[in-house]
Amino acid sequence: MRSLSLNEIVNLASQNGVSRRDVEDFLDTVGQAGTEEGALLNLYYDARLYDWDISTVQAIEAGIRSAYTEEAVNLGINEKRIGTPLPGAHYSLWPQRNF
Repeated sequence: MRSLSLNEIVNLASQNGVSRRDVEDFLDTVGQAGTEEGALLNLYYDARLYDWDISTVQAIEAGIRSAYTEEAVNLGINEKRIGTPLPGAHYSLWPQRNF
């Protein structure tokens, strides 16, 4: 895993429709989970807990993938993508119940 540069984080946080503070705060801590999968699980947990929109989740996913890409290449791992479940819609890990 490599550390993301300040410019990379700012570029991701400056995309239209994202919560700048959430993207910056989360990407500053990438690597603490130990693995890409751990970082993605933390992302999805936080997205549900803090009710983040899909644009914010996708920006953070892009940052996580960028941080772990070099490691995957060095280990000979094929890139695998975990797509967000609701592209273009409000993000939720679990379906909403309509009563």
